[in-house]
Amino acid sequence: MDYKNFGYKLLISIGLMLTACSTKESAPADAIDISENPHVDEIIITRAQFEAAGMMLGSLEQQTFDKYIKANGYIDVPPERKASVSVKFGGFVKSLSILPGDKIKQGSVLFTLENPEYLQLQQDYLETKAQLNYLQSDYERQKLLASENIASQKNYLKAESDFLVAKARMEGLREKLRMINIDTDRLEKGTIESVVNVYSPINGFISKVNITRGVFVAPADIAVEIVDTEHMHVELRVFEKDVADVRKGQKINFQVTGSSVKHTGEVYLVGKTIESDTRTVNIHGHIHEEESINDLLPGMYAEATIDVASVQKPVLPSETVVSIDNVHYVLVLLKETPDEFRFQRMEISTGQFNNQWIEIVDTSSIQPNMKFLVKGAFNLVME
Repeated sequence: MDYKNFGYKLLISIGLMLTACSTKESAPADAIDISENPHVDEIIITRAQFEAAGMMLGSLEQQTFDKYIKANGYIDVPPERKASVSVKFGGFVKSLSILPGDKIKQGSVLFTLENPEYLQLQQDYLETKAQLNYLQSDYERQKLLASENIASQKNYLKAESDFLVAKARMEGLREKLRMINIDTDRLEKGTIESVVNVYSPINGFISKVNITRGVFVAPADIAVEIVDTEHMHVELRVFEKDVADVRKGQKINFQVTGSSVKHTGEVYLVGKTIESDTRTVNIHGHIHEEESINDLLPGMYAEATIDVASVQKPVLPSETVVSIDNVHYVLVLLKETPDEFRFQRMEISTGQFNNQWIEIVDTSSIQPNMKFLVKGAFNLVME
């Protein structure tokens, strides 16, 4: 590489020099200013300046980096933690006091319904039950008579049929009443309900309310939606070219849109089908310490990385590298004498960065015995 075309300007920040206007004595080493000759090929630093600035030399090292793949998705809850509340038999909303965001317990009343058909069902049940008592008595009598050859077999079979039909009808009505939450024990004691309650099937929070007072709710309508956030997970999508590297138990790092907080989890399930439109595979991830997390809600968009492997890579301390217009440089030691250090700038390509170390991608131009200015490089301002 031709370094003749680069301009340099070296500014050594030394604490004693910054306080030169004070009453203390001047620093023993003067700052170097090469701005008058910006085309020099070497940077020369005296040992006094090197030591006063706290500079250090170092060599290329090997460090473990995590190999990761990128993924995106959203926060979700398992299907059993969601509930879409509908009604088995249509009715008009009598009362409603819930709002989205309300916390609700399993078995709590969500809203009430009224419909003349509810009264008819209860009436039919009571009438059928009354008939059943008579038909059961007649069936037992005919059975006894038939066994003694006093009555005909025909009468016995007719009594049996009528009894069994009534019994089946009553059981069907009982089940219908149970589905609209009417207690048949109370009904048999004479308490007829004109209004029925609709209860929450799970613990959770109200996510949607699709009804208002007075509206008719049909069985096909979703009246209320509930979500239980006690156990959330992150649902990710990984491109098909990367899915072969994903395994159960691998670490997931993610954060949601609008938050700078980073969360961790692990891969729990890897999908077995590829979405044809996006060419991605679904990854189900469990969230670590989710009970102490307060900033996650179902439906939030998440950006994530999955650590799929650990690899050894050549690195230098991140302080070694100086960037100018998106081009990265290091200072290579050319020569060291008792009195001075001679450096030259070298352009490099960088890869992963973890705050302490930075990966050097192309090491073909780096000799095994090369030394670099690993501390103090940011005191150089290059033009």
